[in-house]
Amino acid sequence: MSESESQRWLGFARSDLEAAETLLASPDHYPRQVCFLAQQAIEKALKAALILEQIVFPFSHDLDRLRNMLPAGWQKLSK
Repeated sequence: MSESESQRWLGFARSDLEAAETLLASPDHYPRQVCFLAQQAIEKALKAALILEQIVFPFSHDLDRLRNMLPAGWQKLSK
């Protein structure tokens, strides 16, 4: 996959994070939905990083498993 595909996934992650932040700022707060969207944002950001590194990842929602697939010290997706 390409860098543009990685950026597409990162865009999905940002969108989920922005939605979580919007709900968090709501007077009603919706904590379960905020946590779900935050998890989704992290998962999509990890997958964006894996795509950027050209690492094939399994169909998985396990954040630790996805994180552990990245090379040690990986920090390229800082923006």
